[in-house]
Amino acid sequence: MSDLDKTEVRRVSEADYDDVMSIRSTLYGGYDYLPFSYRSLMTHSHNEGYAAVINGKFVAFCFVSKVDGGETAVSRASRVNKQYEGFGVYKALTLFIEKHLFSDGTVLNGAVVYSERNPKMVIATSRGEYTLLMKRTVIVYKVDCEKMTVLSQGTHPTKHTQILNAVDLETAFKSSKVCSTLFPEERIVCNKVPYRLKESNIPLIISEVSLIVGTTDPECSLITCGVYYRSESGHTYSLEVYGNCDFIKEHLVLHFQHALQCCHKEVVIHFFCNENEASKIGIEMKEMKFRNVDIQFPTVFVVEKKIK
Repeated sequence: MSDLDKTEVRRVSEADYDDVMSIRSTLYGGYDYLPFSYRSLMTHSHNEGYAAVINGKFVAFCFVSKVDGGETAVSRASRVNKQYEGFGVYKALTLFIEKHLFSDGTVLNGAVVYSERNPKMVIATSRGEYTLLMKRTVIVYKVDCEKMTVLSQGTHPTKHTQILNAVDLETAFKSSKVCSTLFPEERIVCNKVPYRLKESNIPLIISEVSLIVGTTDPECSLITCGVYYRSESGHTYSLEVYGNCDFIKEHLVLHFQHALQCCHKEVVIHFFCNENEASKIGIEMKEMKFRNVDIQFPTVFVVEKKIK
């Protein structure tokens, strides 16, 4: 970079897809959801994308989702061109976003989900710049569609396990017992976005790309949030797990049925769960003879900071 470079930050649209994708490839261990999800994300009014542009070239990008009734801005799918790493381009982009997006005073918090492979965020959190909300263990399995089909056809969930609708989720959020047991951090993550347990978030959590499954016995003892997408590593299913995993197989049946509507090949399933529940999931997956996959980000962190 030089002083003669023309630098600007602009809000992007669906038409900027190719320019945004050209910034960088093979991100997040090959499981980047943005190439598959970009166009659909841009159709929702609570999402905004911003890019840093130098001499007409897109060099950095950040997606922002406003949740919690507009009080929280969640930074997502961040990236910077390798050629411009270390020049403060991404920092300038985030400062621009904070100045313009937060200027109306409605946004009170900034949140982000990141892995341990992001040393800058790890250091910032350790310094107290962000408050750690949740620490999630990540375990990954490869499942071929034939096995998914066999399981989904041969196993039938009990009457206590079902797909949750908006009313079901609203009831769960209003239950102090359910919230204290399943969501002690007062957050639920779906499609890489942390939400407070607020009624206004439910239309965002239950969307055209997600499937929410719950087990009631009689109140919710397990809730799972599944989202299918394609990545450079292939067909991917992200599954957030909250609660007692004794019924995880019944949940998988419904999530597999959801995934099979989109995929007819091998699927990589990412489980995001409490560390104590990871072993239960591992035992169940081993019994079903699904293959474990080593990944480069076995832990993710959900953090937040006060904007003002």
